[in-house]
Amino acid sequence: MQTKQHTLLTLAGIAMLLCAAFVLRANANSARPPAQATAVAIVDIVDIIAGLNEREVLEGQLNSRMESRQSQLDEVVEALKVLEADIQMLTPGTDEHREKLQEGIEKQALAKTRREVLSQIVSIDMGNVMAELYKKIEMAVNQIAEREGYDIVFFDDSKFELPQDAPNADVYRAIITKSVVYRHDSIDITDQVITLMNNEYSAP
Repeated sequence: MQTKQHTLLTLAGIAMLLCAAFVLRANANSARPPAQATAVAIVDIVDIIAGLNEREVLEGQLNSRMESRQSQLDEVVEALKVLEADIQMLTPGTDEHREKLQEGIEKQALAKTRREVLSQIVSIDMGNVMAELYKKIEMAVNQIAEREGYDIVFFDDSKFELPQDAPNADVYRAIITKSVVYRHDSIDITDQVITLMNNEYSAP
């Protein structure tokens, strides 16, 4: 009988401790202030870049520099064509033929080097243009966010479609790297950014 009473007392004690713990947790949760709503906005970086007037000007300057460098490469290519025609007119085995062959090999190497250098320079120029535009986009987004009271602005990748008929690793990577699954048009400030940047670029 005493054992049974002891068991009942023990169970009652455990129940009281659990109730006390539940009350403490409830009090702790009720004491915690509710989180404030976070104001979120999104921008479509592709649409922004495509809509900037400055981008068109910078790309025009970039194309002019590229055409200038391309002309230097074209000079070597044309000289190589003339040299190849001359070689066809010479008798194989003669000193003049061997000299022209050697000159042709040198010009081929020069053309290849200039082509590779041109490709690298163009890529670097394009990277510099993109970096310059991005810095200005970032400043415009910050300006609008401060003015409108947004706490955070995301790049909108909700339009990016998953790859079709692709390996599982590629599909999985595309899924886990997505940051926006759904967004409402009301939080899209893309047009505001384009308008602000174009107005500032056009201002004297």
